[in-house]
Amino acid sequence: LSPYYPTRYRGYEGLTLTVLRAFYRMRVARWSRRAGRPGRALEIGCGHGLMLDALRAKGWRVKGLERTPEVAAEASRLFGLDVTAGDIGDLPETSAFDLIILFNVLEHLPDPGRMLTECRKRLTPTGQLLISVPNKASWQARFGKGLWVHLDAPRHLVHFDAVSLARALAANGLAVARISFVSPEHDPYGWVETANNRITGNFNELTRYLMRLEPFSPKVLLSVLLGLALGGPALLLSASSWLMRTGAMMEVTAVTLPPS
Repeated sequence: LSPYYPTRYRGYEGLTLTVLRAFYRMRVARWSRRAGRPGRALEIGCGHGLMLDALRAKGWRVKGLERTPEVAAEASRLFGLDVTAGDIGDLPETSAFDLIILFNVLEHLPDPGRMLTECRKRLTPTGQLLISVPNKASWQARFGKGLWVHLDAPRHLVHFDAVSLARALAANGLAVARISFVSPEHDPYGWVETANNRITGNFNELTRYLMRLEPFSPKVLLSVLLGLALGGPALLLSASSWLMRTGAMMEVTAVTLPPS
């Protein structure tokens, strides 16, 4: 899968980076309040380190894992973070984290069950595992079908709904403590891009441009214009789906099951 994960993957810049950073800081502030006090945090698939940087600003001691040395080095260069390339299995099981984050990562893995087990082994007794994944049962997924923005094959190998994710957690010694279907940074944009895909027949053209994977082109311009026209309905659909608990993304807080 390496050709599908260039170093620029999720390498946002400019206004896009500023907006994402603001949303992530709000999300991290909420996580930190729930945790009660700062501790040790691990993010797997941390990208360029936006969330780890926000956690560190809240007093957390942070570590990140990435799939390639190049991306790990970029996170270290940008924010001075402790990010290394490798698998969670490379960390000793004596590594105890109060918070482990899998933010839009689990769906990329060929064996998500193994990842959940390895995370559980490295949680403190009161630690929390935070998982964000696309919601296969969402309105947006049903509308987009094979052109749903979050389908994203071949990078996404597995998709979940709330029931199947809870089952996967339980099978690996974890339980759902909290679930949310609200994602302001992904849901409205997801409606826009999914509608773009259905109208134009292209797939995630605007996303690829924002990631700097493609240059500006007439197809990108068309996606931008459609996005401006679809922004209002996208916000309305997002808010409605949140109220009905059918948002396009799920954020789950999981804890270790007590011994039977």
